[in-house]
Amino acid sequence: METYAKYWTTSLVRGLVAILAGLAVLVLPSMITLVFLIPFAILVSMLCLAAYGVADSVIVLITSFMIRHDPAGRFALRAQGIGGAILGTLLFFLVYDRAQLEWFVILAALQALGTAITEFIVARHTSIHHGSRWCYASAAIAILSAIALILGRGLEPQRIAWLVFSYLCVFGLTLTVLSARMLFAERVTESTAAGVREVALARIR
Repeated sequence: METYAKYWTTSLVRGLVAILAGLAVLVLPSMITLVFLIPFAILVSMLCLAAYGVADSVIVLITSFMIRHDPAGRFALRAQGIGGAILGTLLFFLVYDRAQLEWFVILAALQALGTAITEFIVARHTSIHHGSRWCYASAAIAILSAIALILGRGLEPQRIAWLVFSYLCVFGLTLTVLSARMLFAERVTESTAAGVREVALARIR
């Protein structure tokens, strides 16, 4: 139970980071547009997503060491962590080289797709442990976001920023609520188990 508690606590932090990154993607460019040119604000959005990709990858790698009884989930988390770090680095290079915005959206969609696959693989184990299909919620949000980003890659930059914002905030909120729910469930299970042990010891005495 302690292992799952650490995993969901780290996932809770991961969800909060996603929400903060989503707000940064939306709010910072809007503030910058008031003073600078719109293209510079778009670059800030790209930088925010790139920074989020790297930060999220680090957290994912940390969580991979907390999955002890699910080899497939552990491998998927480590693969996502490494792959996400590479994608985040590529996003930084795209910003530096001022590449086409379409490539930026494709990489963002790939990041969301990788997240969806990993969340699904891990959810196969955690859903059995917790007896809840809600573990698949973050995977569903990520795959829908990946599809939305691919379909919307031809939109104007401001709308793309809204797509990225929606993905990060909805995914982050889902992961935060899910993690809080599972932590509460773990606490209830632990309290129940402790009560059963006390009753059993009392009977033995």
